[in-house]
Amino acid sequence: MLKLNKSRKKLIIDFLIINLVWITAVFIWDILTGYNPTVEGEIRHNISVREVNDLNLILGGIFLGTIFGFLNLFIKNKQERLRKKSYGRIIFIYSITHILLTILTIFIVGVLSELIVAGEISKETFLEIRRFVKSSDFWRILTFTYIVSAGIILFQIINQKFGPGVLLDLLLGKYRQPKEVKMVFLFMDLKSSTTYAEKLGHVKYSQLIQDCFSDLTLAVNEFDANIYQYIGDEVVLIWPYDDGIKGAKCIKIFFRFKEYLQKRSDHYIQSYGFLPQFKAGINGGTLMAAEVGVIKRSIAYHGDVINTASRIQGLCNSFKEEFLASKLIVTDLAFYNSFNYSFIDNIELKGKKEKVDIYAIKQ
Repeated sequence: MLKLNKSRKKLIIDFLIINLVWITAVFIWDILTGYNPTVEGEIRHNISVREVNDLNLILGGIFLGTIFGFLNLFIKNKQERLRKKSYGRIIFIYSITHILLTILTIFIVGVLSELIVAGEISKETFLEIRRFVKSSDFWRILTFTYIVSAGIILFQIINQKFGPGVLLDLLLGKYRQPKEVKMVFLFMDLKSSTTYAEKLGHVKYSQLIQDCFSDLTLAVNEFDANIYQYIGDEVVLIWPYDDGIKGAKCIKIFFRFKEYLQKRSDHYIQSYGFLPQFKAGINGGTLMAAEVGVIKRSIAYHGDVINTASRIQGLCNSFKEEFLASKLIVTDLAFYNSFNYSFIDNIELKGKKEKVDIYAIKQ
C-alpha cells in the first residue's frame, strides 16, 4: 500500500478543501442570482432547463476547483521565486491567469454539458459559448470567481503570516483567556553572526538571512514545525510537546536544515564566501499561552520553559557544541535512539535557582 508523508497528505487535503470551496461558491452564486421561473419547465433534448443548469453548476464547481487547485499547488511550489517579485506584478499575472482559466472552464463545461445532454457536439455549441463569453453574465461570473479566488489566496496568506492553525485559534478566541499548554521550543541562531555582518555589510547580510530561512522552510514543512518568531538571525520553532517528541522531529529538523544548506553550498560560497552554520538549543515543558496585543494580535507563550531554551542555545559557543538540549528532552527522546546524547554539565542558568543538566546532541 502506498504511504504518503505528511507534507503530501497536507497538499492533498488543501487541494480537496479548495475543490469543496469552489463547488460551494458555485451553488452560492446560483442562490444569489436565482433562475428564471418562466423557463424552469422548458425542455431541451428531453431534459428540463433547470436540470441542465444544475449539471452546469456541478461541472463548473468541479472544474473550477480542480483547475484553481492545481494553480494553488503551482504557486506553493514557486513561493521562493514569487517572494522576489513585486506584489503588483504578481497580482497582474494572477489576474490574467484567472481570466484565461475561467474562460477555459466555461469552454470545458459548455462542451461537456452539451455532450452529456445531447450526446453530440455541434457547431451551435461553440457559437453559444462564444455568445456567452461576450455577454454581461460572463463578466458577472468572472468578477464573482475572482472575488472567491482572491479570498482563498488572502486567507492562505494570512494563515501563513500567523502560522498554520494560529489564525483559526485567533478567530475562535481559543487563547483569549490564558491556557496551560505543553510545548517544545527550538532556538536556532547563525554562528559568528556579528563577524559575518561586518564582513558582508547590512544589505548582503540581510540577503544571507533570507536565503537561510528560505531553506529552513523546507525542513519546517517536512517536520510539521511552527515558526513562533524570527529575531534577527535567530528563529524559534515550536511543536505541541508530544508531536515534537514523536519520531524525534524536534531534533531531526536541525540536521535536515544542515543538509539543505549543504546542498546549496555552491550558492552560499559564491554569493557570500562561506557556508552558513547554525547552533541550536532545545527545551520543553508546560507554560502558558495567551492571545496578546490589540493592533497586532498574536498568540504568545509565557514561562520558564522558553527562557531556559534560549539560555541553553546561548551556551553553544561556551561548550563549542552546535546543538544542546535539556535533560527532559533527552530523556523523552530516549525511545527514538537515533542520535548520540552526551552529558555536558550541570549548569546554573541565568535567572534560575535550580541547576539544569545540559546534553550535546550529535548524529
